[in-house]
Amino acid sequence: MERLLQNVERAIWGWPLLAVLLGTGLYLLVRLRFFPIRMLPHAIKLVFRRKAGENTRVTAFGALCTSLSATIGTGNMVGVATALSLGGPGALFWMEVSAITGLSLKYAEGLLAVAYRNRKPNGGWSGGPSAYITLGLGPKFRLLGKFFSFFGAMAGLFGVGTFVQVGSVTSCLVALISESAKRLHMIQFFTGRSYPAVGILVGLLLSLLSLRLLFGGIERISRFSSRFVPFMCVLYMFCCAWILFRNASQLPAAISSVFAAVKNPSSFGAGLLGSMAAGVSRGIFSNEAGLGTAPIAAASAEGVSPPEQGLISMTAIVFDTVLICTLTGLMILVTGSSGAGVSATMLAFARGLPLPGLAAKLIVFLLLSMFAFTTVIGWSCYGTACLDDLTGGGSVPRKIYLILYGFTVALAPFCSVRGIWAAANICNGLMAVPNVIALVFLSDRIVQMSRSFLDFRKEKRYNRASYYKRRKQDAE
Repeated sequence: MERLLQNVERAIWGWPLLAVLLGTGLYLLVRLRFFPIRMLPHAIKLVFRRKAGENTRVTAFGALCTSLSATIGTGNMVGVATALSLGGPGALFWMEVSAITGLSLKYAEGLLAVAYRNRKPNGGWSGGPSAYITLGLGPKFRLLGKFFSFFGAMAGLFGVGTFVQVGSVTSCLVALISESAKRLHMIQFFTGRSYPAVGILVGLLLSLLSLRLLFGGIERISRFSSRFVPFMCVLYMFCCAWILFRNASQLPAAISSVFAAVKNPSSFGAGLLGSMAAGVSRGIFSNEAGLGTAPIAAASAEGVSPPEQGLISMTAIVFDTVLICTLTGLMILVTGSSGAGVSATMLAFARGLPLPGLAAKLIVFLLLSMFAFTTVIGWSCYGTACLDDLTGGGSVPRKIYLILYGFTVALAPFCSVRGIWAAANICNGLMAVPNVIALVFLSDRIVQMSRSFLDFRKEKRYNRASYYKRRKQDAE
């Protein structure tokens, strides 16, 4: 089964799909005349803007944090280390390239999510790729939207939101227990053969902790994410920045190794294609640009125009890939940590933090658990939204899905780690296909709304300047 999944993964996540995602991002970037890059400072301001008297179910900031809760997961710690082990230091460069093209993808997704969405019975909003495929392209494309929703529900149930997160946390916990008991051979013997039991414990704890949020809907998840996700991200970035500060003398050499690997990849043991594939695939898996998940959260935002939500949505690339993934990669390089997965991150923390090795690795476990918890929460939101689109929004199917969602969390330890990542990548790839088709077909409307937004901003600035000019003249 593992070999079959890996073969399917290679067929889906080969160069054709990577080229389509990168090409679509570049196509939108050129058509928008680099609007996402030029408006990035304004987008950052919009993230932290709060309107006076704002009292909505889901704010734009809350929708962004809900999206970040799903994208900032164990892949930011484990996936980056895996990319470096497979593609060498040059993979970090290609990860940044995927972030630049991903800006336009995230912007387009956020814009369309607010432009084409449905009003819920409770007064809120729901939407995502299925909505803007059906409402934007027309009823004849309804089947394409259902295709996305089906694989979105499967990705939440059997991929990113469950198996990947619990598998990574379980591996970290087993390694931590094994090291703490390395002198007690009996406990080592027991631990080595109790991986499924430890995993079930981790899965049950994550399920119980998230149960109330899972059944609370996107409004409750948004409120929780807007408080917890910023704290989690700042804590992790502080640890990475502290490690880089303590190893500042090694930082120039680490950065040079990244660019040297791009110029001469063979000297670092990874070919150009291997380095690009590792960096681009990990970057896309991390920020989910083009996969169609972020629009599900963005559609629930209130009190914001489509272009503004598009700008807010694309800042997730900055926080996720440009900041967190880059800090993780540089931290691993400056500490000289080798290996793939969580072991490289644990070794980097043990070498970089001024703490005993076991204490530093315990911090990794706590951070990894937080990342996994928020991803479990975020992907439950995505999965149930896709299920509602398939079933019409009935409460019974949603409850059954959430129960299965919690149950599959406990099954992760019985699955191969490689098989888990392969299944997650397969579902993600199949979600991306209908979403990219919609982005390309709706690109004219994306460009039109973006230009109207720019014209509005210019007119507003002109009117404001004229107003103050008249006041000055009157005063004189």
